Amino acid sequence: MSAAVLLAGTAACSTEQTATPDKIGVVEKLPEDTNEAQWKKNAREFRSWVAKHGDERQKRAAGRVDRILGEWNEHNGNAYISTDINGGKTPVKDPRAAAAAIADAFAAWKDSEQGYASVYDVYGNAVLTNQRF
Repeated sequence: MSAAVLLAGTAACSTEQTATPDKIGVVEKLPEDTNEAQWKKNAREFRSWVAKHGDERQKRAAGRVDRILGEWNEHNGNAYISTDINGGKTPVKDPRAAAAAIADAFAAWKDSEQGYASVYDVYGNAVLTNQRF
């Protein structure tokens, strides 16, 4: 009987790879990249801004940013920041601290009344979600 229950429970599981955002935009997996050229351009502009205006912690972390997906303006938006954390050429001793430095730099770069930034590792898993910017 327990095997039947287990099978029934398994059949109802979803194989969807991308999590559905909650009401404030938490997404546990990096969304699909639908405009790679634009997202890479966003990352280049971000890294350039951080190189000029960021603190040392932000400068070290910003080099790990590969793409920045999403849309935002001065009022609201969501940014999904793809990095090489947990898989880049050099290891990250504290992935959460690196993600926080990236999110802090993004908040300084793009100030919005109600914007949220999430940082993802090289595998597309969320390291930090819903940092206000």
